[in-house]
Amino acid sequence: MTRLPIEDLRSDFEEAISNGPVVLSAPTGSGKSTQVPRWLMRQGRVLVVEPRRVACRALASRVASLEGCTLGGPVGYAVRDERRASRDTAALFVTPGVALRMLRGGDLARYETLVLDEFHERNLDLDLLLALVTRSRSPRLVVMSATLAGDRIAGHIGGVHLSGEGRLYPVSRQYLPGRCDEPDIRGLEGRVCTALKAAANDPGDVLVFLPGKGEIASVAAAVQGDWEVVTLHGGLTLKQQTRIFSPTDRRRVILSTNVAETSLTVPRIGVVIDSGLVRRTHYHQGRAYLTLTPIAADSAEQRAGRAGRLGPGVCYRLWPERLSLLQSTPPEIHRESLVPLLLAAQACGASPETLPFLDPPRPYAVNDAMEQLRLLGAIDPDGQLTPRGESLFGLPLDAHLGRLLIEAGSRGTLDMALPLAAALAIPRRLLLSRPEDPEDDLRDAGCDATALIKAVQDGEPRRHHLDAVALRDARQVARRFRGLFSQAGSKATNRADLAMTLLAAWPDCAHLARRRKRQTAWSNGGTELALGRETAINPEKAEAILVLESRAFGQGRKRQLVITAAMPVPIAWLVRAGLGRERLGGVVYKRRTIMAKIERVYAGRVIATREETPQGALAREATRDLILRGRIFPGTAEALQTRHAASSLAAQLDGGAASPPLADWLLERLETLGMTTVEDLELLEPDDVLPAPLPAHIAEALTRRYPPELSIGDARYRIAYDPAKREATLEQISGQRKSPPPDHYLPRLPGWRLLLSHKNRVRTLRGR
Repeated sequence: MTRLPIEDLRSDFEEAISNGPVVLSAPTGSGKSTQVPRWLMRQGRVLVVEPRRVACRALASRVASLEGCTLGGPVGYAVRDERRASRDTAALFVTPGVALRMLRGGDLARYETLVLDEFHERNLDLDLLLALVTRSRSPRLVVMSATLAGDRIAGHIGGVHLSGEGRLYPVSRQYLPGRCDEPDIRGLEGRVCTALKAAANDPGDVLVFLPGKGEIASVAAAVQGDWEVVTLHGGLTLKQQTRIFSPTDRRRVILSTNVAETSLTVPRIGVVIDSGLVRRTHYHQGRAYLTLTPIAADSAEQRAGRAGRLGPGVCYRLWPERLSLLQSTPPEIHRESLVPLLLAAQACGASPETLPFLDPPRPYAVNDAMEQLRLLGAIDPDGQLTPRGESLFGLPLDAHLGRLLIEAGSRGTLDMALPLAAALAIPRRLLLSRPEDPEDDLRDAGCDATALIKAVQDGEPRRHHLDAVALRDARQVARRFRGLFSQAGSKATNRADLAMTLLAAWPDCAHLARRRKRQTAWSNGGTELALGRETAINPEKAEAILVLESRAFGQGRKRQLVITAAMPVPIAWLVRAGLGRERLGGVVYKRRTIMAKIERVYAGRVIATREETPQGALAREATRDLILRGRIFPGTAEALQTRHAASSLAAQLDGGAASPPLADWLLERLETLGMTTVEDLELLEPDDVLPAPLPAHIAEALTRRYPPELSIGDARYRIAYDPAKREATLEQISGQRKSPPPDHYLPRLPGWRLLLSHKNRVRTLRGR
């Protein structure tokens, strides 16, 4: 075996790891991901964390081969739903989620060393693992990557930074943007084919970076026959992956996601074709949306470097040379929903606020995530993990889908919710174009939820125009879910039962139509969403939908949140689920009885109304409104306004804060008096709802500071004070004067605005 560049660091590394944490940076292809675990397993058990499943399995297989042992013996791996290891395994490769569950269960204590590989990817679980191990100082820690700020990380964890060299040859960059101003998915297959023609006489195999499995399939279909086509992505089995590392005599084109950017070294590459695109998450209002976006400049350089391992290479970039990319990809902790991070931290017995994160999460994102966890029932009012939260962390699926399945289990609706969750769990689009025969169209009910459920349960790829790979993946996920949830108590259900389950699990998934001219947007009270063309929803017929899935498209100001799957529902179902808040729409007081029109409002729209005698908070609001209108306790409204203003001004005289607005003060007063029903009015007197009169000496001081009237000879004005706004309004009550009073007659009120009200017009006499 040829000596690898990383071997030059072995003695320095072994000395450093005996004294504390080590940060190791070395170029891709230097051998660090295969050799460092081999060094460490000579000193005891080592747990190697790889961000991607495909790299986890491939590296374990490669290290086992180098060690001359069977995979699953001294060297093994464990990823979600797949494990090849034994109690005697000395080097275990795992994904971050598996490592967190081992840490929580105490299994991490069996390992002398923890290696966080490809740390530059900075996903949530990697950042959390680093923080947890840094806090506990156990086990020994190694952080590795081809590109990272090694000195900064070493300083953070109190370790040593070692930097290795690699063998890199020069790589020329050529730009083939076509008609695109930036990396674009439109016409991608044609531009890849153009680049392949340009690379016909270049040496080596061709590595094509594409954003996902869907694009890999499309490009593979376009180039099949001209090349030996090999694919590389996270959905492959270990046997399928090994094909990458066993070149044939034919020249190959390898179609890969960014897993080949740094995680795996693909042999014999002389040419890179870079689409410049990646799918990553974008955080918005407490949620993360999968977004197709241009890569950052550091990723572009990493991809280009793949062509310089064997000799001089070439990289064809499918975007204009003048385009300026972001310098680096922000860590997930600054662009994703923090729900998984907080849930995992709580499950591991740590408070996120106290953990030493390399890049601390932003407070607003933490608050959003905590609120989401409360809505999910994962934490209690004190922020502690609930039994439901324990269940959610124990599931190998996203928290929001776990919440759906837990809710379905309690409601007996798993028969529908389980295949739906499986369809939503896969990143690949399941439903393709509509079949020619309407009877074969699973979306004929105009509902994506129904179509997805039917597809997973009974779909046939050719007949129903389904993505065969996506269908296979969804059914694998469904089988996994069935192993986690008992079907006991599940029953035949209908759409209404499923809708109630969805609304209980995800209360904010309900969106109402907002029609403007020829466009319809959908809102739940937050950011409006557009309806994607691939959905089965008829926007002309639907008034309300439950959003099952949405994605973000575009960049910056052009970014738009698009609904990719939804379920139409009657507005009455939202009312039945208790969505929205109730408010008074109108109040009538007749024969000593209050009758109110009560409106239920959701996303700014009234979705239901009823008339009844209000109770509780609504009874207090109705009473408050009737008192201020003079319908209850006639003559009290003016006294209320006068005394309330005087009390508020008196508080300011003493340097205190102004009282709350009169309407709010009166509402608080009625609650303090213990009013809960309209019948309680019989127990109240007018004086009960009035602020206490001021002592004489305070009233006198108040009159001097805030005179109630102003007289200037030919006119007399009443002065009304609004302490909350710090505004004083003069209203002429006698005299023939038509011009405003002279400035030197006006009361001196520093920091106040003086206004003049005349014939329903208000003008400013003096600003603050």
